[in-house]
Amino acid sequence: MNNDSNDKLPVKEFLSRHVPDQVSNSRRLCYRHRPDLIKQRQPDDLDVEKVQYQLEELPTEDKAAITHIWSIFSAAPAEQRILILKGLLSTCCMPQLSFLHDAIKPLLRIDFLAILPREISLQIFFYLDAKALCHAAQVSHNWKRLADDDALWHRMCEQHIDKKCTKCGWGLPLLNKKRKATLSIERPLINPSVAPLRTACGPTLISRNEAVEDTPQTSNNVNKKSKIDKETTTSFNNMFTNATTTACTTAPPTVQRKAWKDVYSERLVVERNWRNNKYKLNILSGHTDGVMCVQFCDSSNILMTGSYDKSVRIWNLETGELLRTLTGHTRCVRALQFDEAKLVTGSMDHTLKIWNWQTGKCIRTLEGHTGGVLSLHFNSRLMASGSTDRTIRVWNFSAGECCTLTGHTEWVNSVRFCQEGAMLVSASDDSTIRLWDVQTRSCIRVLNGHVGQVQIAIPSPTGFTHRFSEEEIYSRQPQNNGNHFSSNIPPFYQPACASENNRRNSTSTAKSKATIPATNTAVLSRNPIIISGSLDNTIKIWDMNTGNCIRTLFGHVEGVWSLAYDTLRIISGSHDKTVRVWDLGSGKCMHALEGHSGPVTAVALGDTKIVSTSDDGDIRIWDYGILHM
Repeated sequence: MNNDSNDKLPVKEFLSRHVPDQVSNSRRLCYRHRPDLIKQRQPDDLDVEKVQYQLEELPTEDKAAITHIWSIFSAAPAEQRILILKGLLSTCCMPQLSFLHDAIKPLLRIDFLAILPREISLQIFFYLDAKALCHAAQVSHNWKRLADDDALWHRMCEQHIDKKCTKCGWGLPLLNKKRKATLSIERPLINPSVAPLRTACGPTLISRNEAVEDTPQTSNNVNKKSKIDKETTTSFNNMFTNATTTACTTAPPTVQRKAWKDVYSERLVVERNWRNNKYKLNILSGHTDGVMCVQFCDSSNILMTGSYDKSVRIWNLETGELLRTLTGHTRCVRALQFDEAKLVTGSMDHTLKIWNWQTGKCIRTLEGHTGGVLSLHFNSRLMASGSTDRTIRVWNFSAGECCTLTGHTEWVNSVRFCQEGAMLVSASDDSTIRLWDVQTRSCIRVLNGHVGQVQIAIPSPTGFTHRFSEEEIYSRQPQNNGNHFSSNIPPFYQPACASENNRRNSTSTAKSKATIPATNTAVLSRNPIIISGSLDNTIKIWDMNTGNCIRTLFGHVEGVWSLAYDTLRIISGSHDKTVRVWDLGSGKCMHALEGHSGPVTAVALGDTKIVSTSDDGDIRIWDYGILHM
């Protein structure tokens, strides 16, 4: 009996001496044994209940011996535990070592996010791209709650929406919410009146015979007519000062906010449609001759077109239904622009007409050009028009003035205000682009570089950012004149924000295939630019401040008639009957859209749509949205 007691004494002393402190102090317990973490982490693959069941199957002496061994090991300090394990490993055969290999690997997985505070965990997730966040959300419920955090996806949206991400080169469309289109207008519009609507230059609407008949009227009638004139002019001026800025930028009514992850996902689907050239095509027919101009507004769900058949047609953008046809011009309608309150059209009959497009009534006719009106553009204060008479007229309705800008030696095909109305950009058949100071009415810069008639020149809007650099190699060989655009998309077009390694590999691969430098290496710039299209088959991008050409895009095999662009892509229409989609950052042609049987005369671009018109009389709507997916 004494011998047994002596044999057991060292074990008892060992157990009493080496009882770990973590049994009584939970803060010093390891990751696997902390009670507060057991519920958060995934259960171990090692089934303790199964082990206990196997132990119960053994004889009592064997069971006591094994329990004794476990007790000694659990009581031993860390250094002695390792010593015990080394001794056990030295005695293990291959089957035991194989079992240890399979059993230990899953036990070493540690959910570090279960230990860290939520704020630190979110900070770690901020370094993940969208794809990695989606993978993280599949790990566990805890990881999903963190990966779906609104702040993470709000930052992801800020990084990609309406801009190119500097990490992955991807950008997502803005997708402004549509508001319900209404055909009723809240502010009053002026109605047609027998009173003459005088312009700063050009004759009034009243005929000579009517003027003679009005001469013998009494002074009371003259005063009454002057009062009508004043009220009508005031109401007309309000249309330009109040309506323009609310045309397609009026904020939609507040609605229940989506989760930022849903916002990102919706836009990612649309951008992938753009990248993969997945669209739904809708063709509108109705014009009896070539369609020369187009504009649409997604928020109002309105599309307007002007044609050689002397008419303007107003369509429902979504359904393609013809809502109204406006007639009044005596020759081809070459230019139009509309907002919430009014429509202005320019025609080869030398006139501009201002319409209440919701009622179809012509409000005013502006005369002054001695040739056909090819282009027009208005803002909240001014309207400019370019003509075959080689002049540009700037109409100031609030001041009742009209000035003429001269300098071009051929037809003026395009006019656009920029710099908040302080500057005007014009393009002409004389192969030049001119930049005008509206205040001084003088030409401050002439851009030379095109060798053909310049059909359109569009300045960047205020706040537009880009990564064009004058240090780039601007001279490029014509790219891909065949039908391989969609299959030759560079490898750096990858979804979401690619990881650093993928980005490095993709960039190096792209450089070996193209001479165009990666845009994510350039410094973000707010310098205003001009993008122009010419009958020399090229598209040029200009620095407005210096007048230098910073990039030339080749691809069309005939002249470029029309352009539209946003922060992500450029759309061009050409005499070669194609519409081409270009990546704004790299300058590569992504897709060539075919289908028109005549030259593409005008294009318009939205977040999810391209609208193109042609000399064949058709209007094609290329819809890249998610409604048809």
